[in-house]
Amino acid sequence: MRPIFLAAGLGLYWLVEHQDFGSANEMPVWGYGVTIGLRLLADFVGAWIIVSALQLLLALAKLGVSYLRGLWVQESRG
Repeated sequence: MRPIFLAAGLGLYWLVEHQDFGSANEMPVWGYGVTIGLRLLADFVGAWIIVSALQLLLALAKLGVSYLRGLWVQESRG
């Protein structure tokens, strides 16, 4: 799955899961649209950062395993 789609799905999920926009008396109607748009953008960016960090950790783990495997092969030969 592409990371951007995963981040978009997570951002949309977080927006729906944590809805707390206040009551109708607190802001005008256009304010709800702006609030929802900004929160969706913030959730998307946060999810993208988390997905990217997980990808980086996975790549570093693969690099570490290959390095250790190379050391193991050198030790067994010599």
